[in-house]
Amino acid sequence: MSRNMELTDFPTIRELLALPVFAGSKVLGGEESLDRPVGGVSLTDIPDYYNWVYPHELLVSTCYAIRNDSAAIASLIPTLAQKGLSGACIKASRFLGAMPEVMVAAADRLSFPLIELPADVRFADITKAIFDERLRRQTSLLRSSLSVNQMLIQTITTGASLEQIVQMVCEITGGTVLLVDSVNRRQACSLSPGDARFRNLDGDALRQAILAEADVYEMELDGHSFGALYLCQASGRPPAGSEMLSQILQAIPLEISREHSVREREEARFLEFFLHLVSDRIIDAAWEQNRADAFGLHLAGQHTLLRLHIEPAADMGRYAVIFQRTAFFQTLRQALEALPASLHIMSQGGDDLILLTAAEPEEPLTLEGLSNLFEQLGRDYPALVLSGGCSRSHAGISGLSQCSWEAQLSLNTARSKSGSCFLRFDQLGILRLLYANDPHQEIKTFIRDVLKKLALPETPHREELLETLACYFRCLGNQRRMAQELYVHYNTVSYRLKSIQSLLEADLSDPGTRLQLELALYLQSSI
Repeated sequence: MSRNMELTDFPTIRELLALPVFAGSKVLGGEESLDRPVGGVSLTDIPDYYNWVYPHELLVSTCYAIRNDSAAIASLIPTLAQKGLSGACIKASRFLGAMPEVMVAAADRLSFPLIELPADVRFADITKAIFDERLRRQTSLLRSSLSVNQMLIQTITTGASLEQIVQMVCEITGGTVLLVDSVNRRQACSLSPGDARFRNLDGDALRQAILAEADVYEMELDGHSFGALYLCQASGRPPAGSEMLSQILQAIPLEISREHSVREREEARFLEFFLHLVSDRIIDAAWEQNRADAFGLHLAGQHTLLRLHIEPAADMGRYAVIFQRTAFFQTLRQALEALPASLHIMSQGGDDLILLTAAEPEEPLTLEGLSNLFEQLGRDYPALVLSGGCSRSHAGISGLSQCSWEAQLSLNTARSKSGSCFLRFDQLGILRLLYANDPHQEIKTFIRDVLKKLALPETPHREELLETLACYFRCLGNQRRMAQELYVHYNTVSYRLKSIQSLLEADLSDPGTRLQLELALYLQSSI
């Protein structure tokens, strides 16, 4: 197995100077650049040397051909720097006597390593030592590459989790690793034990800190992107070799593909069953529950459906979208898994469907906090335009159909807004009535949702509060006119309006709130 070494695999000048063959050598200039990699050696003592040198080579010379040419001596270091060489090793004592000051000055000015070789060193020994070092490194890299590849393949094929793989990559590279699986929308992170930069950080703060410090490598195989690997090299350790990283970046997509294949089959089976429940006529509920048991779904329970649509925001980088999409789903999933409900995720027509079924059949889920969560996620992930719709809770198989319709209508409304938007069905206002499958029942539900406690007969002073609210609309909010019409004191009107707003948990100064309240009162008087 052969390969071309990358620059990161080459020994540096500093490392070469530690070899025995360079004993007695002196660095005369450009010491700050001794970490340049050396890709080869150029032995030359001809006047037109500049035609035969190549970038990243180390020039080894006595300067015999230019010893009497002061202009050539003065231009040697600038020419080598311009040609992209890594440095120059000159045996000055042979023909120059001492290293010319003009060369030392140029080396310092250009940060170009200039090394003076001792008089007794043989150029053949230098060439052999550098060649042997390169061969040793290439052999070591090859063995390491085969070992890493074997370890990765064996671990992945035995069914390692994403967390286990990230831990292994962390151990192999010695660095802190963040792995973003864009296919299955997962993330995993492993911290290098010696990396103090990320101590006392967790969650999103940790991920953002890693992003700011890491080198990013896209995992691409056969033209398909599987996500990205973010690697923060540990200080004091050599960077991971290109061959090692190549093996890692080719092996991880195998696990991602395996996991996706498993998830895709399960998701396709559940989606087919879900669409059957919401679209077809159900004849035998007991038979359907037997099928649902395989998915851990209790059909008689209280169901809520979320429908999401995600698009990249304009002028956002590819890696930002990949990372934020997976981070969004991971954060959302963690929040939903904390609820007392079973969770099923599907994809349909470019949308993501999330079905939640309450653990307690008689207790519908309380999801008012989802609006605040999506608002926060929209701020946290500006590379995404997040649109979401959420149904109300409905029980049984028939409730699944209602959930599907409500979630779709809520999403359509949210997508009509600019930017990220999440709407629950009970936030749609009169749109609920315009598109209702059962208008009579939806009107009753609308009245109950809008009037809240004022819709309950047991609420104290309910009738007079409803009359005060109706008068508020007739008088366009003029409290003096309201007091005259209701035959009460002005302060009584003010007190009643405060009570009404408290019971409604609403602000009467909001135009949208007033529209829904006036409509609810009108509908209540009409049925």
